[in-house]
Amino acid sequence: MSNTPWHHEIVAMVKKLQRELQKIRDATPEGKEKIPEYGIACEHKHSVSVLLARVDQFALDDPVTGKRRWRTWINYEKFQELAAKHRDDPSFTFGVKDYVEDTPSWALYGAEEEGFDPTDTRHRKKRKYPKYTKFDIDGVPTHDHDHQPLNDEERAKLRSLMDLKKREIGDGVSVIGLESGEKVIHDASLMFRGLTIKK
Repeated sequence: MSNTPWHHEIVAMVKKLQRELQKIRDATPEGKEKIPEYGIACEHKHSVSVLLARVDQFALDDPVTGKRRWRTWINYEKFQELAAKHRDDPSFTFGVKDYVEDTPSWALYGAEEEGFDPTDTRHRKKRKYPKYTKFDIDGVPTHDHDHQPLNDEERAKLRSLMDLKKREIGDGVSVIGLESGEKVIHDASLMFRGLTIKK
């Protein structure tokens, strides 16, 4: 377990990978084929997993709300049905879009549940709870350990702390490899995520 990365380290790595892919996409000259756009679709904190998915295959943008809807779940019955049809008739073909389903809200990246199915029983280590349970897009906490919204004054204070950290380490992500093989990740957007309290 000592060599297993923490979830926030995986999030930082995936964000960096997404930015690098976007740089390659943006740098592609006009008339050349661009690599696909990728987005962070879902996460599962317990298994330290984050899914970076192709937008053209796994996302739909709602024309009314403008929000992106991810479709990364597999309808296994539909897949088996299509695979059986292909086995019986090799000329029949199917693709990913034929058997995907909407990603549940609890599995989306940034969801309060952090990928944990609310119908399952969650076991936390005794008396150790996250200090903050919801965050805005920048990583600033919006809700406390009891899922209650933070007041404007506290949020402003936390934002100020994050701005100070960004001035100190920069707005991006940096990874420093230590002689021991461990890596230190500096990302101001993750500074509040690992804090815990005891109850």
